[in-house]
Amino acid sequence: MTTITRPIRLAHLTLATLAALPLAAAANNTVQPGGWEMKAVITARENPGTPPKTLTESTTKVCLTKAFLAKDPYLTPGIDQDKMEKKGAKCSISDPKRAENAASWKMNCVMADGNSVDMQINNSVAPRKMKSEIRQMVHKGGQDLEMQIIMNSTYIGECTKDMMTL
Repeated sequence: MTTITRPIRLAHLTLATLAALPLAAAANNTVQPGGWEMKAVITARENPGTPPKTLTESTTKVCLTKAFLAKDPYLTPGIDQDKMEKKGAKCSISDPKRAENAASWKMNCVMADGNSVDMQINNSVAPRKMKSEIRQMVHKGGQDLEMQIIMNSTYIGECTKDMMTL
């Protein structure tokens, strides 16, 4: 049986992808450029009948520039696919849905090592708040692991030098 600690590397890869994911909105500048605090919680469970276990909780501060927000990455699924494929994955997107300030889609990726992940992504944005919920089914070495990533982001004001700039 796969232990929950084995997919931590995938969780870190996913978290790195997400650091740039829930960061923008429609070209109408719905999301406020500037400093944002992003709080993420990653949980996992090996068996459907068991309660999820928290793998990581993290808080990151990022500076979202107008140029970055103009790319609409928060509500555009293709950007996620590009990031995963740059890491050697082969991905496909299905069932994209979009409203003015929300989007959802499914993404399936086969990683370079042959393992795969099925994802359901749901994002919503407002000028000073964003939320991303990602449910994943990780298929690794004949075992399945269900993971969930919840990221809540809040506008915190002007950018500072210590923030990662996007």
